[in-house]
Amino acid sequence: MTGTISDIGGFSLNYHKHIHTGEGGMIVTNNDYYADRIRLIRNHAESAAKGSGVNNYANLIGYNFRLGEIESAIGIEQLKKLDSLVERKRKNAKQLNEHLTNLKGIQLPLVKNENSHSYYVYPLVLNLDILNTTREKIINALKSEGVQGLMAGYVNIHLLPAFQKKIAYGSEGFPWTYEKSRDNISYNKGICPVAEKLHSETFLGLEICDFDLSIKDIQNIGFAFSKVWKNLNEL
Repeated sequence: MTGTISDIGGFSLNYHKHIHTGEGGMIVTNNDYYADRIRLIRNHAESAAKGSGVNNYANLIGYNFRLGEIESAIGIEQLKKLDSLVERKRKNAKQLNEHLTNLKGIQLPLVKNENSHSYYVYPLVLNLDILNTTREKIINALKSEGVQGLMAGYVNIHLLPAFQKKIAYGSEGFPWTYEKSRDNISYNKGICPVAEKLHSETFLGLEICDFDLSIKDIQNIGFAFSKVWKNLNEL
């Protein structure tokens, strides 16, 4: 049901997703009007010039979002494998949980009853007060043990330049300078303290989607974590 709880859902299919076409993605909708608009938007609205019956040309200038037929064919075949690929990631994550569950100062992914997790990323949260070290030192130690695909944080959207500088369209600060826009919008650091701390200090991700991990690979990752945790005082 993911992607279908609203009028339009979007899916990325670039190279490190569960299934991918190299680049590109897909949009799903059960609304014929939106589907027609999307088809126009992806291709400069060119089909509107030949009697398609479309009279509303707003927001249809200049876009080129075409996904090639070869990539689309790859995507169709990949969709057939999606369930098995996600299940493999779940098994990887379960095995990782078994290896890491007894390590101090580390919060494993929480999956509540009657819920599931696709594990695009295997997410961990570090309790630095208990560990008495930094995320950077832990990551460097894990890399030294051969662990790949480690993520130090993710993204705090409100701290991206477009929001910090309040310049998105043109050079005059639109939409923040629009006369009907609120004049007290702030994206100052500190407005999202939990997300900011996760990004800058405590979130550690393992990009298991980048790899086809075997049981042996998972064991080696688990051994690497255990070795680093046994030697935290030396980091």
